[in-house]
Amino acid sequence: MNQGDTGSTEIEFLHRLARELDVSRFFRVAAEGLADRLGADGAALMVREEQGRLRYRFFHGVPTLHKSLGGYSFHDSLGAAGAALGTRQPIFVADYAGSAYALPEFVQAGLKASLCIPVIAQDEVLGVLAISWFHAPQRPPAETDLAFINIVSDFVASALHRYRTEQRLLDLATHDPLTGAANRTLFFDQINHAMGMAIRRERLMGLITFDIDNFKIINDKLGHLMGDALLVEVKNRVLDLIRTGDTLSRLGGDEFALILEDVRCYTDVETVIRRIRQTLRIRWGSAALQITVGISLGYTVYPVDDSDDQSLLHHADTAMYEAKRGGGNKGLLFTRAMARAAANESDLIVEFGKALEQKEMVLYFQPIVAIATGDMVSAEALIRWRHPTRGLLAPPQFMAALEHGYNSLKLDAWVLSEALKILARWQSKGIFKKLQINLSASSVDNHQFCETLERMLAASPSPIDPSYLGIELVEWSAIQDIESARALIMGCRALGISVALDDFGTGYASLQHLRSLPVDSIKIDRTFIAGLGTDPADRVLVQSMVNAAEAFGIDTVAEGIETTEQKHILLAMGCAWGQGYLFARPMPEEDLWPDTPKPP
Repeated sequence: MNQGDTGSTEIEFLHRLARELDVSRFFRVAAEGLADRLGADGAALMVREEQGRLRYRFFHGVPTLHKSLGGYSFHDSLGAAGAALGTRQPIFVADYAGSAYALPEFVQAGLKASLCIPVIAQDEVLGVLAISWFHAPQRPPAETDLAFINIVSDFVASALHRYRTEQRLLDLATHDPLTGAANRTLFFDQINHAMGMAIRRERLMGLITFDIDNFKIINDKLGHLMGDALLVEVKNRVLDLIRTGDTLSRLGGDEFALILEDVRCYTDVETVIRRIRQTLRIRWGSAALQITVGISLGYTVYPVDDSDDQSLLHHADTAMYEAKRGGGNKGLLFTRAMARAAANESDLIVEFGKALEQKEMVLYFQPIVAIATGDMVSAEALIRWRHPTRGLLAPPQFMAALEHGYNSLKLDAWVLSEALKILARWQSKGIFKKLQINLSASSVDNHQFCETLERMLAASPSPIDPSYLGIELVEWSAIQDIESARALIMGCRALGISVALDDFGTGYASLQHLRSLPVDSIKIDRTFIAGLGTDPADRVLVQSMVNAAEAFGIDTVAEGIETTEQKHILLAMGCAWGQGYLFARPMPEEDLWPDTPKPP
């Protein structure tokens, strides 16, 4: 199309643009037409993709050296393009190298002359349409040329606006609106692509899922805005350490998934996991309150794990939840044993609904004794499940399935009810020994627990002296939410009920919690007691725990005592109370008091 073309030819050209829906072909047609009309060598579109920057996006008919600038960006105040953008008027430069607008990159590329036209839609400058000569132009653009080019520029603006709108809609459909990470829909698209590439390239693909261990506490204590900000921070930090071809997705809540393409070996995946843990080893909050962030991760590797996309995600999730149950803040590889355990847990969750109704749950009792004499001073109530087909199940065989949410609260309520009945029965027979019961993390979060306990004590048909009831909180669950744990402890002590911190030494910075948690006793975890005769480090740790407890006026109970050597070492350390197979195993109530009638 040249200057002698008729108006009908111009109209046909505009009709052709209007009918072209493919964005890339639209800009190619527009560039070809404008370059042809002016006798130019090519044309390009620079778009304003971020504040203060212009970036090349579409090229046509330019030399190879100039094409090397594809994707090149520069400040939107520079060059002829910057002048056109700033004035919102076309800028023609007949001698580019000798002009005030010259940029070294384009002079080096051989640009001789340039016409830059601002692309404006809804009073917003979206970009600049640049027509380029790599030889001296035969003539400057005429007024009729500029009028026509302005019309084409409006078409370009409309197409670019439509393109950006479509991209935003596509982005909303495939990305998480909060973090900008890929959403579940895009995740499955990407994982299927990555699985195909792994087979074709004969390489591996790693899938990692991870979430924040104490995210509910962050939301509850710091507010949802701080929780949302943490999710964005997690996304940004992880994106900074992965490759361009890897895909980070937010699957929902605080759970993320990471697809690692073109993996050579398991070590590559483990290296990424280690980096994620390191980069997310932070404390989050304000100057007044900060909470330690913990990350649990699970992973699997395809096609060693030759499963479909849904199963791969399920397997990585299974490993992640296993890591969480193991105390969190670690990464685990999926194994088939985990899958069997998860299936077993699912069955137990379903069956638990009937277990209480069928009276399959029972309490066993393990004495807590004076280590020096072996005399029982109290007893810990331990849950057992008389399963109709699996036999007598101990807590490690079923508690993981019940430790969260409604089932754990139901089980805690049942244990408390049974404990009060047992205490009433003991005290009516003149047996005044303390009964210790365990509470789950869910009860620590239950702010009505103490009110419920007070009502149950008042409603007991037989009077109960509450000083003979003790509550045991697992240390890791207590330190997840110090404030809630402290409130529960104070509420129990107001009722005359003692509180012990169980599995002591396994939580983060355990000794410092003795200052903030006003417990009556600590129970040193059995893992430290087991090494007393062989591991000098365990001796040091246990002695420091005993000394710290004594300094705070807190009793110390050693768990898992199995040998006479352990007993003598603990006595020498000043630990007065103990529990373990050396003294007694968990037993039914009738074996605890062999001289009293069996309970009905």
